[in-house]
Amino acid sequence: MKFLDQFILDIPYLFLKKIPYAWIAVVYFWSWPPVFSGILLGIVLLGLLMMRWQNHAWEASTIRDFHSGAFKPIVDHPHAARLFQIRNLLIVLLASAGLGWLLNGRFGISGLQWFVLLAGFMFLYRDAYLFGASVSYILTDQGIGIRFVPGHVDYRLFFSYHEIRQAVRTKVPVKIPQNWDRLTPQKRVPEGLLLYAARIAGFSKQLQGELLLAPTDIKGFLAELSHHVEVIQGD
Repeated sequence: MKFLDQFILDIPYLFLKKIPYAWIAVVYFWSWPPVFSGILLGIVLLGLLMMRWQNHAWEASTIRDFHSGAFKPIVDHPHAARLFQIRNLLIVLLASAGLGWLLNGRFGISGLQWFVLLAGFMFLYRDAYLFGASVSYILTDQGIGIRFVPGHVDYRLFFSYHEIRQAVRTKVPVKIPQNWDRLTPQKRVPEGLLLYAARIAGFSKQLQGELLLAPTDIKGFLAELSHHVEVIQGD
């Protein structure tokens, strides 16, 4: 299992995000022999499976490498607000339906095919923009693991507790300060927690400011975090 996890983690996420292009061929060649379109659809489904598998593999690898305690690590998958997701879903469906009606018959594709092609491609290719970035937080006995997928690349991070000076619960202003690095499902969240680096230079060359996280259960997240770093509840 460790070998399989490493194998899937070595595949660039950017490569997997090319899979949605196969969706165009699936819809365009739908009237061809079903075997051909079925193969293309299988490629799309395999790509989606591998994307999901990557996250499971990262979680397993992080826990295996950075957790040695008896208690179960806390794994959190925060998501964007449901109202935000539903609104964007409806916008895409309505826009795709309208374009399907306008483009009916163009390039030999029916209005229904245009609708399925456009809506499917948007859902597959622009999923982070429509429904929020994919985010996973893991609290182990050695630190915090974060996987952040804001689009076509994924960031896999781990911060040991001695790298964190303190964690502060805070209300998030409309205009996020420039020294905050946001690792949240949405750009705008009502509240979150800021991680301050123990070093003046920040966590790394890429992350030189505070890190804004948005756990599903901020109170519970901070309660566990308080065993390892200084926690300030804030306003």
